[in-house]
Amino acid sequence: MFSSRRMRQTILPPGPTPQASDQSSSAHSRSARNQQATTGRTPTASDRGQWWLLSLLFFILLSTATRAQQPDFQATDSLLRTLANQYHWAALDSVGRVQLRLGLDYPALRRRLGQAALAQDRPAAAINHYGRALRENPLDTTARYGLALAYLGLNQPGPAALIGRGLPDSLRRPLHLNGFQLVSRVELEGTAQFPNTSHRGTAGFFRLGLGTRLSPRFTLSQNLSFFGQDIELPGFQRRRRGERYLVRQTQYHALLNAQLAPRWRALLGYHYLNSDFGRTENTHNYLAYAALAYARPYWAAQAGFYAGSLTDTARSQTDLRLTIYPLGNLRLYGFGQASVVRSGGRSFPHGLLGAGGRLHQRLWLEAYGGLGQVPVLAELDGLYIYNLFDPLRARAGASLLLLLPRQLSLRLSYGAERRRDAISVGRYNLHSLSTALAWTW
Repeated sequence: MFSSRRMRQTILPPGPTPQASDQSSSAHSRSARNQQATTGRTPTASDRGQWWLLSLLFFILLSTATRAQQPDFQATDSLLRTLANQYHWAALDSVGRVQLRLGLDYPALRRRLGQAALAQDRPAAAINHYGRALRENPLDTTARYGLALAYLGLNQPGPAALIGRGLPDSLRRPLHLNGFQLVSRVELEGTAQFPNTSHRGTAGFFRLGLGTRLSPRFTLSQNLSFFGQDIELPGFQRRRRGERYLVRQTQYHALLNAQLAPRWRALLGYHYLNSDFGRTENTHNYLAYAALAYARPYWAAQAGFYAGSLTDTARSQTDLRLTIYPLGNLRLYGFGQASVVRSGGRSFPHGLLGAGGRLHQRLWLEAYGGLGQVPVLAELDGLYIYNLFDPLRARAGASLLLLLPRQLSLRLSYGAERRRDAISVGRYNLHSLSTALAWTW
């Protein structure tokens, strides 16, 4: 899941991969390239000539093992090796699963099953098989490399980098799993927003993001953004009666990502906002953030908490995210988030549901919808913060991610929101268009 919800205000919500948002599209790109390296070549016409013989051997082996209830290790290993050499991944997977049911389980079998799972675009199953093989033999470089590829195939670069620490440089560098890297990612994003009310003018948002890999376990992302919009201020805030005023907001966001273990991840963040809401002095706002995430091959969950001050009011927010991969890959995934904002002594719930999938080897589509009125809302680990006069009531949107050559990715997003006008207490719609270009090294 690519960095679902990159846009401020109406871009996509936290999506499939609950990893740090500045790494997701690069992980998509790496998984698309590296899957080809793992699967090998496509079977040729001459290979198909041997398929009937291999199938016959498989059924003879299955029949013999079923009668005896004791699988033959040498015959099984020889057949699996032959199937792997001929790139018959479906047959290899069938033979291997039968042997597991019969009680035959050893590292080489798991390693070949992991290879077959990756070749069939099933990275979740590959994580299970390669993980088992690596636990049995921590020095198995092939299993370690395959496990790193499987994590990248699910857009989880954090566990991949942690697993890849034990790989030789010649294998780790092509996967972009280096140790320290001062600049590992640069992203530029621009957004235009169009409200259908006379009290609010067209808004613009710009963001520059930088990623740094501190070590295989730690990454740091930093973002500097600017937001501007013409609005009609309430009477007591107008500097000159009847005039519209340009709201300006400058923001800085930092997020430290710590991969504690392949399944566990911790995040610490800070977001500072300097806002001008038509007052004689700017307001200084901030939110601190902490989260803990747990990931399994077919699902991932994350719980987070924000606390700070926005527009001179103490605010807090509690989030719970869940992402599922029903097919064990990125061809289809679903995600949801439940948020409760605490402000002014009241609680404001907000829920979001979405789904996404791969349309092509280099093209992903994602859509979402959210409901629940909130005065402020922080998203994507604090990267985007709603901090305007008008409360958010409902939203929906869609986004396309396109992987380009030379480590580039392009994201195009559309969003629609329903807001409550803080001046007239009426409701209006806000439409947003966004584009983001990212370079990953």
